[in-house]
Formats: sequence, C-alpha cells, structure tokens
Amino acid sequence: MTDRADQLVTGDRIELRFPARGDLIVLARLVTSAISARAGFDIEELEDLRLAVGELCLLTLHGSDERYGDLCLELTVLGDAIGVVCTLERAAATDVPAPEGDEIARLSEQILDALVDEHGRESQDGSVRAWLRKCRGGHAG
Repeated sequence: MTDRADQLVTGDRIELRFPARGDLIVLARLVTSAISARAGFDIEELEDLRLAVGELCLLTLHGSDERYGDLCLELTVLGDAIGVVCTLERAAATDVPAPEGDEIARLSEQILDALVDEHGRESQDGSVRAWLRKCRGGHAG
C-alpha cells in the first residue's frame, strides 16, 4: 500500500539543473523514473517516459557545444499526464555542425513520436527548448 505522502499530484513541479553534458543525461532519466512512479504511471509508461526524456535531452543538446551551458529539466504533474520541458541555457552553437546531426535529430523525434503523446522543439536567443507530454493510458507506447 502506498503512503499518500509519497504521491505527486496535479501542479507538483520538480526542477533539475545540471551541466549540459551527454554523459549526465542519466540523471534526467533517474529523476524522471522516480517522478513518474510517484505520479501513478505504470511500469511500461514509466519506462517510455524515462527513455523519452533521454531523447528530449539529446534533442535539446543537438547543435550546441556541450562544454558550456546547463540543461534545465522541469517536470510537472498535469492530472493524468506529465509535462517535461528541457531547456539548454548559456550554451554556444558548435563551430562546425556534424553532418549526421540532422539525421540524429530526426531519429530522436521519431523515437519521441513513438513514446509520448506530444512533443516539440524551438530555438530562440541562443537557448534551445524542447518539451513533451505523456498521458497515463495515452496512445503512445
């Protein structure tokens, strides 16, 4: 039996900030697993969300210089859904874009299509923001 104090409810918001490095994305995945479990997601939905957040972070890092900046991950409980916003702050664009970069971004977007209900990405004023929404019992998965 789960203690009510262990549950997250609509409006609860968790923020995680860490250096914008690909090897630290595991932190985002771990936090996402804990949050989705406390928000009542089943094990399959939890795993989908954990994988999706990893892809969201990779998509946010796409085209940036990982040596600088921070990834800010914000998870919000939205009733029967979780919203995740990943923002890359204070990062520089790479000097030489990798030729396979666009293909990698497309692959991340296809993975997100399969795992979550909605997602998107935008760049503005040197910062990149990607977001997703995953519903309990949603079509994705």
